[in-house]
Amino acid sequence: MLSFPASFPITRRIGHPYQNRTPPKRKKPRTSFTRLQIAELEKRFHKQKYLASAERASLAKTLKMTDAQVKTWFQNRRTKWRRQTAEEREAERQAANRLMLSLQAEALSKGYMPEPPPGAAPLSALHYQNAASTAPAPPANTALSALQNLQPWAGNQAFLNVPTTSAPPHPPPVASPIC
Repeated sequence: MLSFPASFPITRRIGHPYQNRTPPKRKKPRTSFTRLQIAELEKRFHKQKYLASAERASLAKTLKMTDAQVKTWFQNRRTKWRRQTAEEREAERQAANRLMLSLQAEALSKGYMPEPPPGAAPLSALHYQNAASTAPAPPANTALSALQNLQPWAGNQAFLNVPTTSAPPHPPPVASPIC
């Protein structure tokens, strides 16, 4: 065990270690921009997401703002724009998944059986579910019908594995979302 000479007594600090620091400087209050400044900044942002330093200085002078204010506003606006576009992409992805699932459910309810691609192994049991558990058949004039009308081969039953008996040779595939 270490021992300290009597000339170096160990002193214990009381309280939190950061308590004895000098108080932090006061933060600058949030800058409020006028509606005209915001409108001009937004208009410029929709045209151009990034500004060169000369463009930024010119815009700042026109709007009676500092260069740093314009720079910070554009940085914050780009962050907001990225977040919004990411949310929109996610919403579109979810909508596409819902559409795909509804189309697959409709196809299954009509007895359409997908064929594995040429040269691919047959689908395993994990890809199938009980045909009785599928959603009830939607009306005849649905999204699947509309898509088939756009496809010249949709009327050709050779592309579809439609069983001739009432029971399919194997259970229908489980709908999997697009990722």
